[in-house]
Amino acid sequence: MTVRSRLSLWLPAAALALAGCVAENGFPSLAQRPAELNVSLEEPVYPAVEVPNDPALRARIDELRRLAAEGERGFSGALGGTEAVLARAGAAGSESWVEAQQALSRLEATREPTMRALAELDAQAIARAEVPTSGEDFAAINAAIGEVERLAMSQQQRFDRLRARLAVLG
Repeated sequence: MTVRSRLSLWLPAAALALAGCVAENGFPSLAQRPAELNVSLEEPVYPAVEVPNDPALRARIDELRRLAAEGERGFSGALGGTEAVLARAGAAGSESWVEAQQALSRLEATREPTMRALAELDAQAIARAEVPTSGEDFAAINAAIGEVERLAMSQQQRFDRLRARLAVLG
């Protein structure tokens, strides 16, 4: 392509671009307006909204705590029997080993109330984050979550120890 043909392509494009820069009386100025000069870069401060405590939420939190405690009692009650069955377990595939596997499954099922309570408390925390909720209610939800998480973690650790003992036989 020759220099002349390149110029013939770019010259009209440059002329159109420059034409957009020509000032005419009918168009507004692009200079900053007075209102634009006083823009603050700081985040706006919003007043705190007072939200009353929700007695129904507190009752539900207490109910979920009771459910988790019930799950802990069931788990702890079944733990001793499961340990006894595991102590009698023989080699993998034996009748006593299968009984030990079944005992572990029953023990794990006793964790259901605790895990259900934890899941519902987490759901409450998420739901309450989307609506106005008092700080005290949030603190109550978080305290209950912490308490039930500790129960669930303790159950999981005890269960894992038993499962590891059975795995050695397998």
